[in-house]
Amino acid sequence: MDMIDGHAHIFPPLAEACGLPDGETHLLYQQRAMHTHGNQPVRRLRDDAIIEARDLWDPNDPSETGRATDVDFRVGAMGRFEWSKDGEDYYVQFLPPSLQDMHCPPEALIAQMDYAGIQTAVLQNDHIYGDLAEYFATARARFPNRFIGLANVDKALAHRDEQIERLHRSVGELDMQGLYYTLSDFFRNGDSQYFSDPAYYPFWDAVQALDIPVFWVFLGDSPAGGFKEEMGLFRRWLERYPQIPSVLVHGLPTTLFADDEDRLILPDYMAEIMRGFPVYSEVLYPIAWGGKTDYPFARAQDHIRQLCDLVGPDRLVWGSDMPNVERYCTYRQSRSYLDYCDFLDDDNRQKILGGNLGALFAAD
Repeated sequence: MDMIDGHAHIFPPLAEACGLPDGETHLLYQQRAMHTHGNQPVRRLRDDAIIEARDLWDPNDPSETGRATDVDFRVGAMGRFEWSKDGEDYYVQFLPPSLQDMHCPPEALIAQMDYAGIQTAVLQNDHIYGDLAEYFATARARFPNRFIGLANVDKALAHRDEQIERLHRSVGELDMQGLYYTLSDFFRNGDSQYFSDPAYYPFWDAVQALDIPVFWVFLGDSPAGGFKEEMGLFRRWLERYPQIPSVLVHGLPTTLFADDEDRLILPDYMAEIMRGFPVYSEVLYPIAWGGKTDYPFARAQDHIRQLCDLVGPDRLVWGSDMPNVERYCTYRQSRSYLDYCDFLDDDNRQKILGGNLGALFAAD
Protein backbone atom coordinates (compact mmCIF):
# COMPACT_ATOMS: atom_id res chain seq x y z
CA MET A 1 0.00 0.00 0.00
CA ASP A 2 1.08 3.62 -0.54
CA MET A 3 1.57 5.15 2.88
CA ILE A 4 0.90 8.84 3.48
CA ASP A 5 2.55 10.65 6.36
CA GLY A 6 0.04 13.27 7.45
CA HIS A 7 2.51 15.48 9.33
CA ALA A 8 6.00 16.31 8.11
CA HIS A 9 8.20 19.35 7.53
CA ILE A 10 10.74 20.68 5.09
CA PHE A 11 12.29 24.11 5.56
CA PRO A 12 15.25 26.33 4.65
CA PRO A 13 17.83 27.27 7.33
CA LEU A 14 15.68 28.63 10.15
CA ALA A 15 17.86 31.68 10.79
CA GLU A 16 16.63 33.05 7.45
CA ALA A 17 13.32 34.81 6.75
CA CYS A 18 12.00 31.57 5.17
CA GLY A 19 9.26 33.28 3.19
CA LEU A 20 8.25 35.76 5.89
CA PRO A 21 8.85 39.50 5.35
CA ASP A 22 12.20 39.43 7.16
CA GLY A 23 14.28 37.49 9.65
CA GLU A 24 13.03 39.57 12.59
CA THR A 25 9.42 38.60 11.88
CA HIS A 26 10.50 34.97 11.78
CA LEU A 27 12.27 35.35 15.14
CA LEU A 28 9.09 36.83 16.60
CA TYR A 29 7.11 33.71 15.74
CA GLN A 30 9.93 31.43 16.88
CA GLN A 31 10.29 33.18 20.22
CA ARG A 32 6.56 32.99 20.85
CA ALA A 33 6.61 29.30 19.94
CA MET A 34 9.44 28.52 22.34
CA HIS A 35 7.59 30.41 25.08
CA THR A 36 4.52 28.21 24.68
CA HIS A 37 6.24 24.94 23.71
CA GLY A 38 5.76 22.42 26.50
CA ASN A 39 7.09 19.15 25.11
CA GLN A 40 10.79 19.88 25.57
CA PRO A 41 12.20 21.53 28.71
CA VAL A 42 14.39 24.60 28.96
CA ARG A 43 18.00 23.69 29.74
CA ARG A 44 20.87 25.80 31.04
CA LEU A 45 23.73 25.52 28.59
CA ARG A 46 26.65 25.23 31.02
CA ASP A 47 25.37 22.11 32.79
CA ASP A 48 22.22 21.04 30.85
CA ALA A 49 20.16 21.42 34.02
CA ILE A 50 16.41 21.69 33.44
CA ILE A 51 15.13 25.15 34.33
CA GLU A 52 11.51 26.10 35.00
CA ALA A 53 11.68 29.76 33.93
CA ARG A 54 11.59 30.65 30.22
CA ASP A 55 11.95 34.45 30.36
CA LEU A 56 10.79 34.80 26.75
CA TRP A 57 7.40 36.49 27.18
CA ASP A 58 5.37 38.32 29.80
CA PRO A 59 2.90 35.62 30.97
CA ASN A 60 0.30 38.34 31.56
CA ASP A 61 0.55 39.85 28.08
CA PRO A 62 -0.02 37.47 25.15
CA SER A 63 0.32 40.27 22.59
CA GLU A 64 3.51 41.22 20.76
CA THR A 65 4.25 43.83 23.42
CA GLY A 66 4.74 41.00 25.92
CA ARG A 67 7.80 39.75 24.07
CA ALA A 68 11.04 39.86 26.08
CA THR A 69 13.51 41.98 24.14
CA ASP A 70 16.50 41.66 26.48
CA VAL A 71 17.25 37.94 26.06
CA ASP A 72 19.04 37.82 22.69
CA PHE A 73 16.72 35.10 21.44
CA ARG A 74 18.29 33.36 18.46
CA VAL A 75 18.33 30.34 16.19
CA GLY A 76 21.20 28.16 17.33
CA ALA A 77 22.58 24.99 15.81
CA MET A 78 22.15 21.25 16.37
CA GLY A 79 18.37 21.59 16.67
CA ARG A 80 18.40 24.28 19.36
CA PHE A 81 16.75 27.65 19.90
CA GLU A 82 18.83 29.68 22.33
CA TRP A 83 18.70 32.82 24.48
CA SER A 84 20.63 34.53 27.29
CA LYS A 85 19.55 36.07 30.57
CA ASP A 86 21.64 37.53 33.41
CA GLY A 87 24.86 36.08 32.04
CA GLU A 88 23.47 32.56 31.54
CA ASP A 89 22.71 30.84 28.24
CA TYR A 90 19.63 28.64 27.79
CA TYR A 91 18.17 26.48 25.04
CA VAL A 92 15.27 24.30 23.96
CA GLN A 93 16.14 21.18 21.95
CA PHE A 94 13.24 21.68 19.56
CA LEU A 95 14.69 19.68 16.66
CA PRO A 96 16.93 16.59 16.83
CA PRO A 97 20.64 17.28 17.34
CA SER A 98 21.32 15.84 13.88
CA LEU A 99 19.93 19.02 12.27
CA GLN A 100 23.27 20.76 12.52
CA ASP A 101 22.33 23.78 10.39
CA MET A 102 18.62 23.93 11.33
CA HIS A 103 17.69 22.98 7.78
CA CYS A 104 15.58 20.15 6.35
CA PRO A 105 15.64 20.36 2.55
CA PRO A 106 13.18 18.33 0.47
CA GLU A 107 15.80 15.85 -0.70
CA ALA A 108 16.61 15.01 2.93
CA LEU A 109 12.98 14.19 3.71
CA ILE A 110 12.66 12.22 0.47
CA ALA A 111 15.65 10.07 1.48
CA GLN A 112 14.05 9.44 4.87
CA MET A 113 10.70 8.63 3.26
CA ASP A 114 12.30 6.18 0.84
CA TYR A 115 14.10 4.42 3.69
CA ALA A 116 10.93 4.22 5.80
CA GLY A 117 8.70 3.15 2.91
CA ILE A 118 6.56 6.30 2.81
CA GLN A 119 5.18 7.37 -0.56
CA THR A 120 3.78 10.83 0.24
CA ALA A 121 4.08 13.40 3.04
CA VAL A 122 1.73 16.23 3.97
CA LEU A 123 3.87 19.33 4.54
CA GLN A 124 2.55 21.32 7.47
CA ASN A 125 3.21 25.04 7.35
CA ASP A 126 3.80 26.58 10.77
CA HIS A 127 5.38 30.01 11.14
CA ILE A 128 8.10 28.47 13.31
CA TYR A 129 9.50 27.25 10.01
CA GLY A 130 8.43 30.25 7.91
CA ASP A 131 5.78 30.94 5.31
CA LEU A 132 6.60 28.13 2.96
CA ALA A 133 3.97 27.73 0.24
CA GLU A 134 6.43 28.78 -2.48
CA TYR A 135 9.13 26.53 -1.00
CA PHE A 136 6.66 23.64 -1.00
CA ALA A 137 5.61 24.36 -4.59
CA THR A 138 9.23 24.19 -5.74
CA ALA A 139 9.71 20.90 -3.88
CA ARG A 140 6.54 19.44 -5.41
CA ALA A 141 7.80 20.33 -8.89
CA ARG A 142 11.12 18.60 -8.21
CA PHE A 143 9.54 15.52 -6.61
CA PRO A 144 6.15 14.88 -8.24
CA ASN A 145 3.58 12.92 -6.18
CA ARG A 146 5.75 12.91 -3.05
CA PHE A 147 4.47 16.00 -1.24
CA ILE A 148 1.09 17.55 -0.40
CA GLY A 149 1.50 21.18 0.65
CA LEU A 150 -0.63 23.17 3.09
CA ALA A 151 -1.22 26.91 2.74
CA ASN A 152 -0.68 29.40 5.54
CA VAL A 153 -1.97 32.92 6.24
CA ASP A 154 -1.67 35.48 9.03
CA LYS A 155 -4.53 34.11 11.12
CA ALA A 156 -5.14 37.23 13.18
CA LEU A 157 -5.35 39.30 9.99
CA ALA A 158 -7.41 36.83 7.96
CA HIS A 159 -10.39 39.19 7.89
CA ARG A 160 -8.40 41.39 5.48
CA ASP A 161 -8.66 41.10 1.73
CA GLU A 162 -4.92 40.56 1.25
CA GLN A 163 -5.04 37.39 3.34
CA ILE A 164 -7.92 36.01 1.29
CA GLU A 165 -5.96 36.86 -1.85
CA ARG A 166 -2.94 35.10 -0.36
CA LEU A 167 -5.05 32.01 0.26
CA HIS A 168 -6.32 32.04 -3.33
CA ARG A 169 -2.78 32.37 -4.68
CA SER A 170 -1.49 29.54 -2.49
CA VAL A 171 -4.21 27.18 -3.69
CA GLY A 172 -4.78 28.41 -7.24
CA GLU A 173 -1.21 29.21 -8.34
CA LEU A 174 1.02 27.24 -5.96
CA ASP A 175 -1.26 24.17 -5.75
CA MET A 176 -1.46 23.95 -1.98
CA GLN A 177 -4.12 21.36 -1.18
CA GLY A 178 -5.16 22.31 2.33
CA LEU A 179 -4.84 25.02 4.99
CA TYR A 180 -2.67 24.87 8.11
CA TYR A 181 -4.37 26.80 10.91
CA THR A 182 -2.98 27.23 14.43
CA LEU A 183 -4.59 29.23 17.21
CA SER A 184 -1.14 30.20 18.48
CA ASP A 185 -0.87 32.88 15.77
CA PHE A 186 -3.57 34.98 17.42
CA PHE A 187 -0.94 36.52 19.69
CA ARG A 188 -0.54 38.96 16.78
CA ASN A 189 -3.82 40.61 17.83
CA GLY A 190 -3.44 39.91 21.55
CA ASP A 191 -6.05 37.15 21.25
CA SER A 192 -8.69 39.87 20.93
CA GLN A 193 -10.56 37.92 18.20
CA TYR A 194 -10.62 34.24 17.38
CA PHE A 195 -11.27 32.15 14.31
CA SER A 196 -15.01 31.75 14.98
CA ASP A 197 -15.73 35.49 15.16
CA PRO A 198 -18.02 36.84 12.41
CA ALA A 199 -15.20 39.12 11.20
CA TYR A 200 -13.51 36.02 9.77
CA TYR A 201 -16.56 34.65 7.93
CA PRO A 202 -15.43 36.02 4.53
CA PHE A 203 -12.14 34.16 4.91
CA TRP A 204 -13.89 30.92 5.82
CA ASP A 205 -16.34 31.41 2.96
CA ALA A 206 -13.29 31.47 0.67
CA VAL A 207 -11.91 28.28 2.23
CA GLN A 208 -15.26 26.58 1.70
CA ALA A 209 -15.41 27.71 -1.93
CA LEU A 210 -11.90 26.33 -2.54
CA ASP A 211 -13.04 22.94 -1.19
CA ILE A 212 -9.89 22.25 0.86
CA PRO A 213 -9.43 20.64 4.30
CA VAL A 214 -8.20 22.58 7.32
CA PHE A 215 -5.46 21.21 9.57
CA TRP A 216 -6.15 22.71 13.02
CA VAL A 217 -3.77 23.21 15.93
CA PHE A 218 -5.69 23.76 19.15
CA LEU A 219 -3.70 24.72 22.23
CA GLY A 220 -5.69 23.32 25.15
CA ASP A 221 -4.64 26.32 27.25
CA SER A 222 -5.26 29.70 25.67
CA PRO A 223 -7.10 32.95 26.42
CA ALA A 224 -10.17 31.21 25.02
CA GLY A 225 -9.92 28.73 27.90
CA GLY A 226 -9.04 25.05 28.04
CA PHE A 227 -9.57 22.38 25.42
CA LYS A 228 -13.30 22.13 26.14
CA GLU A 229 -13.77 25.86 25.57
CA GLU A 230 -11.73 25.71 22.35
CA MET A 231 -13.91 22.85 21.16
CA GLY A 232 -16.97 24.98 21.93
CA LEU A 233 -15.70 27.60 19.48
CA PHE A 234 -14.83 24.85 17.01
CA ARG A 235 -18.34 23.40 17.29
CA ARG A 236 -19.80 26.82 16.52
CA TRP A 237 -17.53 27.05 13.47
CA LEU A 238 -18.44 23.51 12.35
CA GLU A 239 -22.13 24.29 12.50
CA ARG A 240 -21.57 27.20 10.11
CA TYR A 241 -19.16 25.27 7.85
CA PRO A 242 -20.21 21.61 8.16
CA GLN A 243 -18.84 20.64 4.75
CA ILE A 244 -15.22 21.72 5.34
CA PRO A 245 -13.14 18.67 6.38
CA SER A 246 -10.97 19.20 9.45
CA VAL A 247 -7.92 17.39 10.79
CA LEU A 248 -6.92 17.77 14.45
CA VAL A 249 -3.15 18.22 14.28
CA HIS A 250 -1.37 16.23 17.02
CA GLY A 251 -4.60 14.34 17.50
CA LEU A 252 -7.16 14.10 20.26
CA PRO A 253 -5.57 14.71 23.70
CA THR A 254 -6.44 11.24 24.93
CA THR A 255 -4.69 11.64 28.30
CA LEU A 256 -7.28 14.34 29.02
CA PHE A 257 -10.05 11.77 28.49
CA ALA A 258 -8.46 8.86 30.40
CA ASP A 259 -9.77 7.77 33.79
CA ASP A 260 -7.68 6.33 36.64
CA GLU A 261 -7.55 2.96 34.86
CA ASP A 262 -6.57 4.59 31.55
CA ARG A 263 -9.95 3.97 29.98
CA LEU A 264 -10.86 6.66 27.47
CA ILE A 265 -14.18 8.31 28.15
CA LEU A 266 -14.99 10.67 25.30
CA PRO A 267 -17.05 13.58 26.66
CA ASP A 268 -20.26 14.42 24.83
CA TYR A 269 -18.87 17.64 23.38
CA MET A 270 -16.04 15.71 21.71
CA ALA A 271 -18.10 12.70 20.65
CA GLU A 272 -20.63 14.95 18.93
CA ILE A 273 -17.86 16.70 16.97
CA MET A 274 -16.12 13.50 15.91
CA ARG A 275 -19.29 11.64 14.97
CA GLY A 276 -21.36 14.47 13.56
CA PHE A 277 -18.90 16.36 11.36
CA PRO A 278 -16.08 15.52 8.90
CA VAL A 279 -13.36 15.71 11.55
CA TYR A 280 -10.26 13.50 11.63
CA SER A 281 -7.69 12.99 14.37
CA GLU A 282 -3.98 12.61 13.73
CA VAL A 283 -2.32 9.56 15.30
CA LEU A 284 0.93 11.15 16.38
CA TYR A 285 1.95 9.65 19.71
CA PRO A 286 5.77 9.33 19.48
CA ILE A 287 6.35 13.09 19.21
CA ALA A 288 4.02 13.75 22.16
CA TRP A 289 4.96 10.86 24.41
CA GLY A 290 8.49 9.99 23.31
CA GLY A 291 10.06 11.92 26.16
CA LYS A 292 8.01 9.97 28.70
CA THR A 293 7.82 6.43 27.31
CA ASP A 294 9.88 4.23 25.02
CA TYR A 295 9.31 2.41 21.74
CA PRO A 296 7.05 0.59 20.90
CA PHE A 297 4.84 2.91 22.97
CA ALA A 298 2.56 0.31 24.52
CA ARG A 299 0.25 2.83 26.17
CA ALA A 300 -0.20 4.63 22.86
CA GLN A 301 -1.18 1.35 21.23
CA ASP A 302 -3.91 0.90 23.82
CA HIS A 303 -5.18 4.45 23.30
CA ILE A 304 -5.32 3.85 19.54
CA ARG A 305 -7.32 0.67 20.15
CA GLN A 306 -9.80 2.62 22.24
CA LEU A 307 -9.99 5.42 19.67
CA CYS A 308 -10.87 2.86 17.02
CA ASP A 309 -13.76 1.76 19.22
CA LEU A 310 -14.87 5.30 20.07
CA VAL A 311 -14.58 7.17 16.77
CA GLY A 312 -13.65 4.45 14.27
CA PRO A 313 -10.52 3.92 12.16
CA ASP A 314 -12.20 5.93 9.38
CA ARG A 315 -11.47 9.08 11.43
CA LEU A 316 -7.79 8.42 12.22
CA VAL A 317 -4.80 9.53 10.14
CA TRP A 318 -1.19 8.67 10.90
CA GLY A 319 1.53 11.31 11.03
CA SER A 320 5.13 11.42 12.21
CA ASP A 321 6.13 15.09 12.76
CA MET A 322 9.34 14.40 10.91
CA PRO A 323 12.13 15.56 11.39
CA ASN A 324 11.16 16.65 14.92
CA VAL A 325 10.19 13.13 15.96
CA GLU A 326 13.82 12.03 15.72
CA ARG A 327 14.28 13.63 19.12
CA TYR A 328 12.75 10.40 20.38
CA CYS A 329 12.83 7.66 17.74
CA THR A 330 13.65 7.01 14.10
CA TYR A 331 11.27 7.91 11.30
CA ARG A 332 10.67 4.23 10.62
CA GLN A 333 9.84 3.60 14.29
CA SER A 334 7.35 6.49 14.28
CA ARG A 335 5.31 4.31 11.94
CA SER A 336 6.32 0.75 12.82
CA TYR A 337 4.95 0.92 16.38
CA LEU A 338 1.57 0.57 14.66
CA ASP A 339 2.69 -2.89 13.51
CA TYR A 340 2.26 -3.95 17.15
CA CYS A 341 -1.41 -2.92 17.06
CA ASP A 342 -2.68 -6.46 16.48
CA PHE A 343 -6.29 -5.27 16.87
CA LEU A 344 -6.02 -3.60 13.43
CA ASP A 345 -6.89 -5.72 10.43
CA ASP A 346 -5.22 -4.97 7.10
CA ASP A 347 -8.09 -2.80 5.88
CA ASN A 348 -8.21 -0.56 8.94
CA ARG A 349 -4.42 -0.32 9.13
CA GLN A 350 -4.37 0.83 5.50
CA LYS A 351 -7.00 3.48 6.24
CA ILE A 352 -4.96 4.95 9.09
CA LEU A 353 -1.65 4.79 7.23
CA GLY A 354 -2.82 6.57 4.12
CA GLY A 355 -6.24 5.53 2.88
CA ASN A 356 -8.17 8.15 4.82
CA LEU A 357 -5.86 10.97 3.80
CA GLY A 358 -5.76 9.76 0.22
CA ALA A 359 -9.55 9.92 0.06
CA LEU A 360 -9.60 13.31 1.79
CA PHE A 361 -7.27 14.95 -0.72
CA ALA A 362 -8.74 13.10 -3.70
CA ALA A 363 -12.06 14.73 -2.85
CA ASP A 364 -10.62 18.24 -3.32
